[in-house]
Amino acid sequence: MVSVILTTYNRAHLVMESIYSVLHQTYDDLELIIADDGSEDNTEEQVRAIPDPRIRYYKLLHTGRTAILKNFAIRQSKGSLIAFIDSDDCWTENKLEKQVQLLATHPQLGFSITDAITYKAGEVISPRTYINRQGIECANIFNRLKENRFVVYNPTLVLHRYCFEQTGWFDEKMPFGSDYHFNMRLAWHYDVGIIYESLLWRRLHETNESSQIPVENYKGYVDTFEYLYRHKMVSRKYLHKAKSIAYLHIGHVFKQQHNLPAARHHYRQSLKYNLLQPSCYWTLLKTYAFM
Repeated sequence: MVSVILTTYNRAHLVMESIYSVLHQTYDDLELIIADDGSEDNTEEQVRAIPDPRIRYYKLLHTGRTAILKNFAIRQSKGSLIAFIDSDDCWTENKLEKQVQLLATHPQLGFSITDAITYKAGEVISPRTYINRQGIECANIFNRLKENRFVVYNPTLVLHRYCFEQTGWFDEKMPFGSDYHFNMRLAWHYDVGIIYESLLWRRLHETNESSQIPVENYKGYVDTFEYLYRHKMVSRKYLHKAKSIAYLHIGHVFKQQHNLPAARHHYRQSLKYNLLQPSCYWTLLKTYAFM
């Protein structure tokens, strides 16, 4: 059985589409565990009205931390495989079937991911993420992830329950970036089966967490590499590279907000960890032109 974990907060206008994309899977040996972060809209009313015994709904006190919700839901789950879906995304109807079959065919794999379609307001922004890839690949992607040459969307993730024994749980101390933190640990310990087919519809909208709190997400990115460095999973070179990238992007965020002192500080921090960035020098100089 696959235990599907769905976390949500105040998305009654979106979550039903996500739920039904799970319930209508061609692979139906599943349970859907919904962990609600204390929604104040009518999410609970809508979910409890669905006549499907595979759904288990839990309403928790609001914390704003998806790691807490996911760990809670995993503890309630019964499946030997765990999958995740966000409350604003949808799966194609054969997603689970293809991934379960892949993991059964290749028992050496710890987890599976797929490609994704990205869309906004009904318009497809990108039909593929891994544009130049086709078919199926079984590999270790840790090095690609640490070098920012690859991306994993958690709503495509299906993993064996035993993986948590090696990777540990989602880090509940991290307000943001706990998914990325978990994925890096998962990729360190286990090989992945990648289906280069878009089996996730990834929705962009104004309330996406990643677009609302970019600075905090970049700080979570740095925290992840601090962890990896402490545990000898990456070298100091990659820690410094990660810090330089994060501080550069945080600088861009503050520049867009016209907070020029904060932008300059983060551009200088970026250069501290990587001096060989002509564009960063130029951007830093331009912030003084606005004085």
